[in-house]
Amino acid sequence: MSTVERVWKYGVCVIILVSGLLSLAACRATGAGPATQASPTGEETAGSPAPSSSVETATPPPEPVILDIHLGATPATIDPALVAPLDASGNDLVANLFAGLAYLDPDTGEVEPSLAERWEVADDGRTWTVFLRDDVYWVQLNPESGEIERVRPVTAGDVVYAVQRVCREDTGAPQARAAFVIEGCRYLRSQDPALLSPEIVEQTLGVRVLNDVAVEFRLESEAAYFPTILAMPVLTPVPAELVEAEGEGWTQPDVIWTSGPYTVQPTIPPEEGYTLIANLFWPLERSGNVDVVQISFEAPPVSADQAFAAWQAGDLALTVLPGAALADVAFDDDPSYWLLAQPAASLIVFSYDTPPFNNAAVRRAFSLAIDRQAVVDEVLKPAGQIGLPAFAIAPPGSAGAPRYGEVGAGYDPETARTVLAEEGFSNCASIPPTTLLTDESDLSLELATRYVTMWQDVLGCREGLFTIEQAPLRDVLVALREPPVGLEPRRPALIMLFWEGDYPDTYHWLADIFGCRERFPEAYLNQARPCIEADEQLAGAAHLEDEVERAARYAAVEEAFFGPEGEMPLIPVYYFARPVAVQPWLEIAPLHAGAFRFDRWVVDDSLRP
Repeated sequence: MSTVERVWKYGVCVIILVSGLLSLAACRATGAGPATQASPTGEETAGSPAPSSSVETATPPPEPVILDIHLGATPATIDPALVAPLDASGNDLVANLFAGLAYLDPDTGEVEPSLAERWEVADDGRTWTVFLRDDVYWVQLNPESGEIERVRPVTAGDVVYAVQRVCREDTGAPQARAAFVIEGCRYLRSQDPALLSPEIVEQTLGVRVLNDVAVEFRLESEAAYFPTILAMPVLTPVPAELVEAEGEGWTQPDVIWTSGPYTVQPTIPPEEGYTLIANLFWPLERSGNVDVVQISFEAPPVSADQAFAAWQAGDLALTVLPGAALADVAFDDDPSYWLLAQPAASLIVFSYDTPPFNNAAVRRAFSLAIDRQAVVDEVLKPAGQIGLPAFAIAPPGSAGAPRYGEVGAGYDPETARTVLAEEGFSNCASIPPTTLLTDESDLSLELATRYVTMWQDVLGCREGLFTIEQAPLRDVLVALREPPVGLEPRRPALIMLFWEGDYPDTYHWLADIFGCRERFPEAYLNQARPCIEADEQLAGAAHLEDEVERAARYAAVEEAFFGPEGEMPLIPVYYFARPVAVQPWLEIAPLHAGAFRFDRWVVDDSLRP
């Protein structure tokens, strides 16, 4: 393996990876100039933010716990407003470098306070007041002294600026839709940014500073799931004066201010990876013991295959698995390998306009005939991809989601045949020629072919019954979204959909995607299905502020839709997933989804070689 030098100023060392072997050598990092600093009051001086004359510092401990990890694809960005849901490494960095208003525990599905100490909702259900901690600071590591310096406190003004920024079209925030729950955000997003004066933005947008540690949000309608939105990177505060002064360059390591449990070593170019150093000013509980995390990505000179080899040799604490290794890994049997769900799913959508798929029993039979694990093992893995079999729709890690596998129906060929026969369609008799529509990718064609084969093998459907039709993605989305009008042909009976969540709450996965037209007129799929009691229960969940009660409601609704007797408006096939390998001496917490939180990782020195 080529030599990779990583410089970190935590007692000033160079870490050299040569032929997969890690060694430490004392050295002195090249200075990157004085640390950018703002005055303690947060006031700007002329030009870029400048250091104050009084600087509080914290000196790291002499013997830090150091980890080397490989996170796969290089992050597209570490700007909280711009990070996309499936940019896993970008989300990892954002989660550790910035203090979010709240934290969504991916294991329990509960939302916990973080920068926001608490929140209150008014009697109207639409006005939320978020109260911030007063002891979270913007910090920066000074490359000359090797010390972490406090810049200024994180304030309500940073929160408001972050929301204003996300709701502007020219920011390009990929998850801006999540902020549309805030009054005026959707409208601002649709306007020409050149016409949006600060006064117009302030008057239109339902967010305002009450004082340095209190923010008021006004929502478009009642949304008890709003704490989930608070936990998203898209509403994570950013320092206005730094962003305005530096533009797109504000996240460069030698410029950035961070507010989370870690800060970043400023002298290492991002293309060489990141070194994260524990923020000693971080006021929240740190359950882990990791002081320094040295991160590499899938880019020269370290490939994914080389990183996996280094992990196997014991030189990396954690790595994302390369596609070539997936077929040989036993995720269920070996605790060293983890499969973490991502906020996206592969689905097969039924057309209620096309008999007999307007029959719930027929839809259930087609769902029960899909062997989801075989889809993962025999289609995804050979293609260098991975997934987690899905039995209900909300991915693990979604707020309020049931425990994985507790809700929904999976592969049951015998019941599938029985149910179909009871409805008069034994061996798919009397089912007319049926189209399965998908996009033009090779993987989608492979998946569609496997689904058809399973329906033939399990249900006895005749050859030629199904026609797989591929079309440009735009046409597929139109077919999903727009119902037929007048004499237009019916929608294809079956349409494959890959859905990336707009916000990580179970309400979104249920209501915003396939809610019935009468109760959820803006539901994406716009299916011609009658509302059922589960839809009424789901609509009521928008008003339930108690997280436990709301989670129980979600579980009941998911069972009503995807259980053995469920409505089955679509077939959940698999969740997108992230495969990782972890050394036995590293505990990364009970994690099933979400971004890594390095401050919760524990290294067991008694097991570490």
